[in-house]
Amino acid sequence: MEKIVSDNFLFNISSFKKKLKQEEQPLPIFKQALKDGYQFLIERFNSGEDIERIVKQQVWFIDQLLILAWQQFINTDELSLIAVGGYGRTQLLLASDIDLMVLQKPRTKPEINKQLESFLTFLWDFGLEVGHSVRTTKDCHKEAKNDITIMTNIMESRLLCGNEKLYDEMRRLTSPKKIWPPKKYFEAKLEEQKIRHNKYSDSEHKLEPNVKESPGGLRDIQMISWVAKRHFDNLSLSGLVEHKFLTREEYKILKTGRNFLWRIRFALHMTTNRREDRLLFEFQRNVAELLGFKSKDNKGIEEFMKLYFKTVREMNRLNEMLLQHFEEEIIFSKRREKITSINSRFQNRNDFIEVVNKNVFKRYPYALLEIFLLLQQNLKIRGVRASTIRLIRNHLHLIDDNFRKDIRTRSLFLEIIRQPKQVGHKLRQMHRYGVLAAYMPVFAKIEGLMQFDLFHVFTVDEHILTVVQNMRLFGLDEYKDRFPVCHSIIKKLPKLELLYLAGLFHDIAKGRGGDHSKLGAIDAIEFCKLHQLSDYDSKLVAWLVEKHLLMSKTAQREDIDDPDIIINFADNVRDQNHLNYLHVLTVADICGTNPDLWNSWKATLMTNLYQRTLQELRRGKEKPILINELIKDTKRETLESFKNSKFDDTTILNLWKTLGNDYFLRHQPDEISWHTEGILKHKDHSNPLVMVENFNSRGGCLIFLYMRDRKNIFSTTTRAIERLGLNVLDARIITNKKGYTLDTFVVLENDGEFVKTKERKKEIKDMILNNLDSSSGLPDKAKWFEKRQLKSFTLPTKVNFTIDDKNNRTIMEVSTMDRPGVLSRIGLAMDMCGARLQGAKIATYGERVEDIFYLRTSDNKAIDDKLKFECLENSIVETLS
Repeated sequence: MEKIVSDNFLFNISSFKKKLKQEEQPLPIFKQALKDGYQFLIERFNSGEDIERIVKQQVWFIDQLLILAWQQFINTDELSLIAVGGYGRTQLLLASDIDLMVLQKPRTKPEINKQLESFLTFLWDFGLEVGHSVRTTKDCHKEAKNDITIMTNIMESRLLCGNEKLYDEMRRLTSPKKIWPPKKYFEAKLEEQKIRHNKYSDSEHKLEPNVKESPGGLRDIQMISWVAKRHFDNLSLSGLVEHKFLTREEYKILKTGRNFLWRIRFALHMTTNRREDRLLFEFQRNVAELLGFKSKDNKGIEEFMKLYFKTVREMNRLNEMLLQHFEEEIIFSKRREKITSINSRFQNRNDFIEVVNKNVFKRYPYALLEIFLLLQQNLKIRGVRASTIRLIRNHLHLIDDNFRKDIRTRSLFLEIIRQPKQVGHKLRQMHRYGVLAAYMPVFAKIEGLMQFDLFHVFTVDEHILTVVQNMRLFGLDEYKDRFPVCHSIIKKLPKLELLYLAGLFHDIAKGRGGDHSKLGAIDAIEFCKLHQLSDYDSKLVAWLVEKHLLMSKTAQREDIDDPDIIINFADNVRDQNHLNYLHVLTVADICGTNPDLWNSWKATLMTNLYQRTLQELRRGKEKPILINELIKDTKRETLESFKNSKFDDTTILNLWKTLGNDYFLRHQPDEISWHTEGILKHKDHSNPLVMVENFNSRGGCLIFLYMRDRKNIFSTTTRAIERLGLNVLDARIITNKKGYTLDTFVVLENDGEFVKTKERKKEIKDMILNNLDSSSGLPDKAKWFEKRQLKSFTLPTKVNFTIDDKNNRTIMEVSTMDRPGVLSRIGLAMDMCGARLQGAKIATYGERVEDIFYLRTSDNKAIDDKLKFECLENSIVETLS
């Protein structure tokens, strides 16, 4: 590689050699040269220098340092110094790995080994972090034969200096004629890519992507290069144009995308001062600014990430297309082709669908949708032939207003979403080829749109498609156990296409400003009318889009043990059909927002709300819920469970007389039975009773506390729970007429699982008892720690109050940044201000906590004193600051 210069020499070899002669110690000279060289590259990057030139400059620079260091220590022609891996293919980005291989003859003299050891030690001493291996040519043949990664590294090798014959022999022994012929190599690398893509959920749209390993990242581009080199013997990417694997325009797109990813990776290394390929939240702002996306708010980050996602989607498509070309060239070229006709426009060639001639889309534009329907109807077809993918892309301009109004295209789209299989898969494929955005211009607006928060793990477009795919999966038997209610409902829904349309439009208006639910509902009804759906169906889809957050908000933020909440929710959903559709949409949405959000607790919440609302709808307004009847039924069912116990009805009823109606409205019979038995067995009422047990009916592990009421119980208990690494999901606080408190906490482990062992339950019980026995003040702030991602977000603490006259209580809502210790600190603030807790609903949305607390005064009335509101707000804000 020729020496590359910029405004000044990056590295002046003659000047450097003079210094080496003048100084006794070479180490300081090499150290300074390395430091100056990297600083030069950073300055060039900051000045907007072309990234390809910077990459070449860095490779040339490292080459010169290594060669000069080699000359300092190696005095033999029995060794070869070889660059391998990314360094071998002449691609270095600031902190990239510098991988070296030293080739040696079979029997190396001890003095040569000492020279080599001194050379490698010197590289590390002057700051060059290298990965190295020392092999003979036979070693290379043997190890590459057994490991495709070693084969790939060697395949990309370059001789830096030393014995050229050794290098040539190594190349001969590892050539396709000796090991890893193109077919075998291609199949192995293809399987390797599938495993890698699966690791990243087969999605290039995760909000913290790996620019190297994620689908559509640099590794996918390298994959194309590797296969090309193995098949065509050292062919470059540009050579794929000559072999008609790529058009010149596609090569330009590939090169532009690669260069953009290179710039991101270089900026990541600058930001972190190390090799880093993950585009984490804490790096995104700095990287965006280094690449010219600057703004005071998050707009710059979102615009930068939108370009990133657009780029990797294109890279993913080109990867798919090129690997299919290679499959045809390497695997099918020597086989007899199997071609069967599908219809007058399409045929099946070797299990890939293709147009019968290049003018099909021009003559029959509706075929741009028809091809996806045919894929659904012919499940043995593996995909779309590369040449046809290219034609689809080249004819997207035909999808205009006239195309969308054509009865044939409208019918085809509806047929696609009415198919019994692969609805989500085909919508995702339409998205990848650009057809979905062309057909639905509103969808084009949210392509690659990220939301800079920890709640959503996908871009908006990826989230929408995941939601639709979830809906389809709910109907499969393998998902029956995890989503039993959805599985049952989906079998009963009269028109699944209405559910899919609601999924497609529920977040379609994100990023526009205003209420995205209402704006999306307008888009949905226009789309439904254009496709001539009935008035009822159109309004149902629009209602689902507008109300898609209603069920999750009600379940997670309202007290669904309150009959009035159920009545109001039932009034909103109107009938069982609306309820069924809304339930499936809500669960699919939660799971599609973040796969980790769905757990047993949320499943129980959603199921309870669904079943109670269904009962209310069946009962009807003419037969309202009678509170007294509800309480009687709960007591009757609980007493049934004590039939064979040692406790008689009189003893049980005497205990229950000390409890108010609230207790029996807010607890289920199995919980009440557990509480009752525990209290009656607990003889020493001067000491607290703590019980821990899993309850499937509540979707979590219950911690029950019974003791004489005093200050700091809630804050002390929650502090213990937090220290145990448990997540509090719900709290119910009841104080009986004798001054005892009955506190029930629903908790899960940090991984969303139940508490599994007796030892763990004992640990929880002992920790709470110890904390209650020696209650201390506020935990030391130094013990607080934040999740890695939280450092990228700032969120002020907000406290709001609402008087709930009907239930004679005050509702306090606290919104703040999520971190350990929040709940116990809020509890201490309530203690300080004399607020009595009745219950709490805990909800976490990524980096944001939105907790709801039901409060009363010490004499059991709603808090309405402005001074007390000020006390609570100020104390909470201060303790969480």
